Amino acid sequence: MARDRIRSVSREFTGDGLRRIRDLVDQTARVAGVSAANAHNLVIAVSELAANAVRHGGGSGRILIEQTDDGVRVEVSDHGPGLPEHLSQELPAPDAVSGRGLWMVRNLCRDLDISSTARGVTVRLFMPRTEPAA
Repeated sequence: MARDRIRSVSREFTGDGLRRIRDLVDQTARVAGVSAANAHNLVIAVSELAANAVRHGGGSGRILIEQTDDGVRVEVSDHGPGLPEHLSQELPAPDAVSGRGLWMVRNLCRDLDISSTARGVTVRLFMPRTEPAA
């Protein structure tokens, strides 16, 4: 039986649309056959990226979600000033006010790629259908 597939979808968003973005990511992941646990992690990661785009990237962003043969690729971009060069890949100190979002996304998703320029940030990530073998 053929499965209805959303092969690729792209949307602009603002802070008012973050709920719709989370719902779209969840729906697309599940239609692509992504496990419930991985779909949940993907929604958390993309929600953080989208919120960062709104907060730090000029108030809006764009999301591109693509189904692949083995999972889902997502790209979140904004038009903000870019990320600081010193942005660490390590967990911030317990008393740090911010900085945990990208660390969390790095730990939830595979193949994270961040492109940052003075014209904006684009974050690409991949979530496989099933959890990787231990």
